[in-house]
Amino acid sequence: MTRPPLSRQLQAAARRFSDGQSERAARTPTGRIVATVADVQPGAASDGNALVMVTWRGGYYTANGYASSYTPAIGHRVVCDYIDNQLIVAYRVVGAPTRE
Repeated sequence: MTRPPLSRQLQAAARRFSDGQSERAARTPTGRIVATVADVQPGAASDGNALVMVTWRGGYYTANGYASSYTPAIGHRVVCDYIDNQLIVAYRVVGAPTRE
């Protein structure tokens, strides 16, 4: 038995959904990125440490942790690893050349 053809409206909706998912995936960080700490909420993490939010390519992301040797502060440039849908602050970037 063959399936009936999908309506044009349903096909269009499926394409819109797929396009939206593709755009969302393109905005999601992958691998290793350099981001900027946008907000730090002391004591707000589940373990009582600070909760860190970073910005990257116009997006605002909550970090799922950071290195225990790092003390986060707003404005820091940090290297983040994106592993298994978790954004983890690996370390702070220092020594950048001056901007003129």
